[in-house]
Amino acid sequence: MRLPSIGMTPSAVAAGGGILYAIGVLSWLFANGVHFASQDTAALAFGASYAVVGMFLTGAVPLYLCSRFSLGTPVFVTLWLLGKTVSEWLYGTHLHPLSSYLTVWPLLLGVAVGAGVAEAVVRISIDRTLDRFGLGPLV
Repeated sequence: MRLPSIGMTPSAVAAGGGILYAIGVLSWLFANGVHFASQDTAALAFGASYAVVGMFLTGAVPLYLCSRFSLGTPVFVTLWLLGKTVSEWLYGTHLHPLSSYLTVWPLLLGVAVGAGVAEAVVRISIDRTLDRFGLGPLV
């Protein structure tokens, strides 16, 4: 099923979603005490760019996979991991959930993309046997 086109490309959807995700998550984290502390300007620049690029990619890649290949699992896994971090922060079940979210974003992104690969393999297999549920663009 293809949604009606509104002039958006998968790249534009991913870029817009990645920017909004990065702004939202970083604003929440920084408002709750996560900060960069170093006397070295290069270390501060690296830390800030690592956080911004990481949050952008964590939001953008799952949206690209969803809009380009109609893979929903990466989006759901990303939102679940963010929800788990919020839950750990609210209930105090993790010592530093907010800073950990910024630090391990490559692992979290890898889990989301891995779930998308698993979904793609299943859907391609079903498509080849039943001619249903193939991969296709949403926009």
